Amino acid sequence: MVCGREGEVVEPIAVFLRDFAARGNSPGSVRSYAFVLLRWWRWLAAVDVAWDRTTSAEVRDLVLWLQLHPKLRRTPRTVSARTVGTVNQITGKRYLDDHYAVRTIRHNNAVLSSFYEFWGAQGLGPVVNPVVDGSRRGRPNAHHNPMLPFRPEGRVRYNPKVPRRRPRALPDEA
Repeated sequence: MVCGREGEVVEPIAVFLRDFAARGNSPGSVRSYAFVLLRWWRWLAAVDVAWDRTTSAEVRDLVLWLQLHPKLRRTPRTVSARTVGTVNQITGKRYLDDHYAVRTIRHNNAVLSSFYEFWGAQGLGPVVNPVVDGSRRGRPNAHHNPMLPFRPEGRVRYNPKVPRRRPRALPDEA
């Protein structure tokens, strides 16, 4: 459940999450989607735009904000402050830093896209999904099977590229 400023339940998010959970998604996925939508709702409140009047400009601005600003924390880092951004020598994985990861931003875009796709299928919300880029060349659903429902096509706008992971070096054996 996502609550607004005055503590009221945000009905569009509640309806979407109820449908999302009913489709058999795990409680962890529902929780993850709820946090993304809470961030989006707070962003829309900050820029003073209604959820059903959003454009790609709000999505773009949120992505830029997530890329440039550090994560909000309740308490500052203490023990892990010296390892931020460095690589673990054993696993070869990078320690988390204070900024949003590219995969987090991409997940954020995927959640928003499915939220607006859901409301578009209901005939409510914006006329055009603000997350998906509709400027693709070619005809959408060109090879559509008439016995199946149309599937949404389009590339997600403002998706940052995931950096390629370099394979970790194996220690030399003498």
